[in-house]
Amino acid sequence: MRKALAIDLDGTLLSTNTFRDYLSYCGSAAFHNFKFGICLRIFWWVMLRKLRLVSHSRMKEALLDSTAAFMTQKSRLDHFVEKEMTYLNTRVQRIMEPYRNRGHLLVLATAAPAFYAHPIAEFLNMDLCCGTLLPSEVVIGQWHECVGHHKVEALQRLLQVHKAEIDVVITDHSDDLPLLNYNSTGRNIVVGADSKTLATIQKGCTSVWEHD
Repeated sequence: MRKALAIDLDGTLLSTNTFRDYLSYCGSAAFHNFKFGICLRIFWWVMLRKLRLVSHSRMKEALLDSTAAFMTQKSRLDHFVEKEMTYLNTRVQRIMEPYRNRGHLLVLATAAPAFYAHPIAEFLNMDLCCGTLLPSEVVIGQWHECVGHHKVEALQRLLQVHKAEIDVVITDHSDDLPLLNYNSTGRNIVVGADSKTLATIQKGCTSVWEHD
């Protein structure tokens, strides 16, 4: 069975928060295209989140539902992806590349929206990608972010199709504790994490892991 490396996107492979960048880019593009309704929706939901009146997940669902049709226009999406590549973490890429040379499947496993995560994975010549689906792509009432146990389940389904098994996980975030614990016999690498994240992982991780 082929081995696979799963790597997180935000803060790991790219040294940025891509969803924050997405909202900024979308808001600017909408304004310059006179789509002021999109601008207002972004402002409204971001303010609700800043005031802690809604969860991050609820804000994300609402904004994906109202902005994706505008942002999936190919030239706009391609330009956004190109801009995000300026945040490529070359140090993390150097950790990943030897596994490509050994024949590992490289999988981008992220909570970021799949509709822009897939082009990022393709840009970087990665093999597979799993990310958060759009609300329109799932049954009403069953939308969720590709995070935590949901990410593990999505990765399991994806690797089963490709007859592969997880061998390496690279992440910067404690949200990936379920994935680190799932990879109980492989290599787990935590990169660029702050002391609070490291403490959380130290407390909750039942698998062997290392800090790079």
